[in-house]
Amino acid sequence: MQRSGKRVGRADGRKANNRAAFSLLELLVAVSIIGILVAMLFPALNSARSASRRAACASNLRQFGIGLHAHAQRHQTFCSGAFDWRRDGCATEIGWVADLVNQGTPVGEMLCPANPARICNTFNDLLNLDVSVTDNCVDRLGSAATTNPDGSPALNPCRAIVEQGLPPGSEQRRSVVERQIFAEHFNTNYAATWWLTRTGLLLDANGNIKSNKGGCQPSRLARHSTLGPLTPSRADTASVSTSFIPLLGCGAAGRPLAMHVGENPAGALTARGMTAGPAANPGMATPSFADGTPQTGVNGWWAVWNATLQDYRGFAPTHCGACNILFADGGVRAFIDADGDGLLNNGFLPTAENGFASAKTELPPEEVMSKWQLR
Repeated sequence: MQRSGKRVGRADGRKANNRAAFSLLELLVAVSIIGILVAMLFPALNSARSASRRAACASNLRQFGIGLHAHAQRHQTFCSGAFDWRRDGCATEIGWVADLVNQGTPVGEMLCPANPARICNTFNDLLNLDVSVTDNCVDRLGSAATTNPDGSPALNPCRAIVEQGLPPGSEQRRSVVERQIFAEHFNTNYAATWWLTRTGLLLDANGNIKSNKGGCQPSRLARHSTLGPLTPSRADTASVSTSFIPLLGCGAAGRPLAMHVGENPAGALTARGMTAGPAANPGMATPSFADGTPQTGVNGWWAVWNATLQDYRGFAPTHCGACNILFADGGVRAFIDADGDGLLNNGFLPTAENGFASAKTELPPEEVMSKWQLR
């Protein structure tokens, strides 16, 4: 009987071991199933996160659109210019960003959430532009100095940089830029269109771009060579509906940041602040003409300008291949980078220089105004 008892004990032990082994196998199977389910869920989660970011971006743009229209009602222009100290003036007083911030919209807190660039490339100019020599083409000083109640001077940050002689790349200058500009919400990673900030070109009798300021170099990007910011009357009398005139969109990458500003380290991506206006297809150059070139005829300067297209390479498809764009009617639409080159082509032939991978039209001319003039 004792031997029989021992045999029973050994049998019970084997059963216990079998049960333990089976439990471990069950655990491994369960872990494997969970892993498979998680792997299956990742694309859905990423898609949901992307959709959420795209919706938040579109909401930002709609809010900006409301602000631009409010500015237009008070000032008869959608904005006062580009967020561009070099070309437009004091970044806290001039430009669409300044307009909206000064109206109470914290633009710097309303960044495109999908854009890896978290700061505008105009900060490189704010940090490093040499302003030791007066430039009569652009008022970079802004408003005049005032006096505080204690008798100390009150200067806007751009005037402080110039009048206090803060050297390019200095810590003193970086600190002013960070505390009085960046920290006060004067920042964006959206690009304004040439339509919003420049509207149209000033041309001479030969079809060349001219300046309305003596001694200033003509340029399609210069404020003094254009009609200036878009007005409601020019938008309403354009050859296309306001629903096809783009104003703002997700910004493409600009130059690396020169110095750290806020949470943005030196070398971080910046976002371009503006699209580049009408350019020749496919070379992207600004047309120029010899003296005596006629306006009319197949070889006239009007025909050459009419063959140009807006350079929208300042936009980027930051939302998994899609770019949100705000239009003058207040609507926001997304456009897809169909060929995956990181650009949105509106009709340019591809070359190594312009960066387009194909001639695939991703900004159709019937949906996005791409000509050289609105009328």
